[in-house]
Order: sequence, then C-alpha cells, then structure tokens
Amino acid sequence: MTQTYTHSPRPVGGPISFAIKGDQLIVDSGRKVHEVRLGAVETVRMTYEPGRIGQKSYRTKVTMKDGKAFTFTSLNWRSLIEAQEMTTEYRAFAQGLCEAIVKANPEARFIAGKPWWLWFSTTAIAILSLLLMAYLIWQALQMGSTGVALIGALLAIVGVWQIEPMVRLNKPHPFAPPTLPDSLMP
Repeated sequence: MTQTYTHSPRPVGGPISFAIKGDQLIVDSGRKVHEVRLGAVETVRMTYEPGRIGQKSYRTKVTMKDGKAFTFTSLNWRSLIEAQEMTTEYRAFAQGLCEAIVKANPEARFIAGKPWWLWFSTTAIAILSLLLMAYLIWQALQMGSTGVALIGALLAIVGVWQIEPMVRLNKPHPFAPPTLPDSLMP
C-alpha cells in the first residue's frame, strides 16, 4: 500500500508530494523527484513551530546519514494569507513514515522537540524577558505610570501565551514508534 502526503510548505511556491513505497520515500517537488532510501535515515525530529495567531504548525524533519534532510509540516498554504491545517493527513503520514523507517532501519533515532542547546537558549531568553518585563512593570508602578504598567502587563501576557507552548512542547526527549508524541501532533 502506498501512503501519500501533499502540502504547500510556504505561502509562495508549489506543493511537495511524499509517497511511501516499501522501503523508499518518493519526494516530488514539481521540479525534481527524489527517491530516499528509508534505511539511510539517521534521525527523525518532530517539533512544534509557532504560527500565526490561532494556527499551530507541527514539523517533522528527517535527516539522512549523509547529512541531507527533508521536512514536512502540518500546514498547507493556499495563498499568502490562507493556510489549512492538515490534521488528519499529517498525523497519518507521520505515523506511516515512522513505522516504515523503523522497519527499514531499526537503528534510526526518533526525537521529539528542538535540540537541547536551542531549547535551553529559548527557555533562558523567555525567562529573562519575563523577569525584565516584571521589573519594567514594577518600576512603572513605583513612578506612578499605571498606563505603562498595564501595557507592560499586556505584553507579558501575550509573550507568555506565545512562548509557553514553544518551551513546553519542544522540550527534547526520545520517542519510540509506533507511538508518536501526542503533544507534537495536531
């Protein structure tokens, strides 16, 4: 059985199609067709990518032993302003791809979240930003600038709302197919 997934990863540009055929993955970008041996996969990394307000994007990156990589996301861009969430299709294809990779290469690593150094840097910057915002709010209240303090509080709330999922969902940890990390699935 051939399992396929097609999406437009960017607002401008054509769709990319993926098809699992046995121990191979056929990647068709419209300009080129690549045949990827799934036995040559070194790592599969699943991440949460912040998107526009109200839309989440999940990404799967497959890295080969020779360093080449390809990605696919859960969003299908239809135009510069419209993107469709491919929830069911993305989930099914990611599941099928991981199972095919395990069959072709039991040594492949499956990782959920960003690399440790990137996750730690993002977390440290987020915490530092919130501490600085709290200091700004405190200083504004000390000076009697309630308006500035309210704007600072609003910015802090929006910051937490946008950054918290990036930090929480992208904490790196291994996973073992066939069970994919639910937190990184749409």
